[in-house]
Amino acid sequence: MKPDFRIATTALLTTVLALASACGDDDTGTSGGSDGTAGSTGATAGSTGATVGTTDGTSVGTASASGGSTSMGSSGGTAGTTGGVTEVLLYGDVRDYISDQPIPGVDIYAFDDPNLSTTADDMGIYQLGPFAPNTDHFIVLPDDMDYWGAIIPVSIGNEAMQQQPLSKISRSFVQSQQDLLMDQMPAPHDPTTAFLLVRVLQNSAIMEGNVTIELSPPPAPDTYYAPDPDGKPILNSNEAQWGLLPVVVYFNVEPMAPGSYTITATHPVRDCTVKYPDFPTVGAHMTLVDVDCPPPG
Repeated sequence: MKPDFRIATTALLTTVLALASACGDDDTGTSGGSDGTAGSTGATAGSTGATVGTTDGTSVGTASASGGSTSMGSSGGTAGTTGGVTEVLLYGDVRDYISDQPIPGVDIYAFDDPNLSTTADDMGIYQLGPFAPNTDHFIVLPDDMDYWGAIIPVSIGNEAMQQQPLSKISRSFVQSQQDLLMDQMPAPHDPTTAFLLVRVLQNSAIMEGNVTIELSPPPAPDTYYAPDPDGKPILNSNEAQWGLLPVVVYFNVEPMAPGSYTITATHPVRDCTVKYPDFPTVGAHMTLVDVDCPPPG
């Protein structure tokens, strides 16, 4: 039996939202430590169908400051000579976004420093650091036999302990969505390539016009799509226009170093910027790219 389009689409879009820091409507998403999560989101792609979800982030679950291979050193997260925090530790848990079950034993590392790594414990709880305060990083959850990998942008704040839930999407769930675009004849999905999930943070921007997303170098034909105003995925559309979650999905993206791809976003009345413009793409991983389109003034 063919899966119900509306149910499958909503599940996928919900997954996309889980990737980023939880941002409400017109939230610029600049604060660190928000409920950003997740990784191999369900915008899964390839020939997959639309993605998207609700406007709330994933649940914090059972995250605690325990677990993980890193620990706070004698100066970690403590006040320096000027009274400010000198180091920040991330903590939280890793969960299957669809089932909300903890994923044990997930490797986690910072893209710009793979030696800054840890492994979630048997409850999915991790601790990673130390990071310098007020810095931006990409956190990587590698792919495995059961899950797609995830590349998640994180803004490190200035508190000693910063909660950062993470989540991944199973390969079986992604596979179950693969037929959603088949009637539009997308390009065959190459599982060795990467995904880009480009999301507009402010849902209200869509009430004032679509956000046009441009990727350079440009994608091959039939390797990208976006949901229309009703949430139906439209192949070769780069217009973020679904009010529930404005998103454009690219698949079969070649793995490249940070800064190799450029994304620009334009809107009829708002100025839009890419929050983390120097993003990496990695084979069998999904990279979240957040576009910030705040209201004027």
